[in-house]
Amino acid sequence: MNHVFVDFENVSECDLTLIGTKMASFTFLLGAKQTKMNTTLVEKLLEHAASVELVRLASSGKDALDLALSYYLGRKVLTDPTAYFHIISRDKGYDPLVEHLRSRHIHARRHDDFSSLTFSYKPREKPAAVQVVKPAEGGDDLKLVLERLRKSANNRPKKKATLLSHLKSMLGKDATDADAAQMFEKLCKTSHLSLGAKGAITYHL
Repeated sequence: MNHVFVDFENVSECDLTLIGTKMASFTFLLGAKQTKMNTTLVEKLLEHAASVELVRLASSGKDALDLALSYYLGRKVLTDPTAYFHIISRDKGYDPLVEHLRSRHIHARRHDDFSSLTFSYKPREKPAAVQVVKPAEGGDDLKLVLERLRKSANNRPKKKATLLSHLKSMLGKDATDADAAQMFEKLCKTSHLSLGAKGAITYHL
């Protein structure tokens, strides 16, 4: 989204083709002594009232409009910090404000007039859905071994060699020593068991 703030006291020529653009909102700030506006511009503003705000200061004073513009811009930054902000004014006094916003990672720029105004667009990223991933137990053999180990909580092998023999018998009469060793590795990789420094096995089932 782009938010455009027009110092109408300083720049009164407006590009009417830009008003009503879906990706932009406009805030026109008029000084207290500005009592007249172009009829065509007024009609355009009324036509797109949903995206246009007209602010006319009640009193005049040094830098009054500058301060008001800064206020409305700051308020919009709070509600839409990832948007792009544009100030239309030949007054270079806004430049320190623009630099400050940029130092805060806010997209801001001053334009002398509407001729250099271009809109940037960056679609809002939707937060990724949180996915809870359970430790994989992949494979029917692994599931079978886990079920049997869980059921025999009081009779589980304490050493690796004993567990390998136990796993071989669990896997069936055709199972080999290599099959048992592979199953042991699966149990370790899926964090279902860990091997201590002295070869003692701890189960996490």
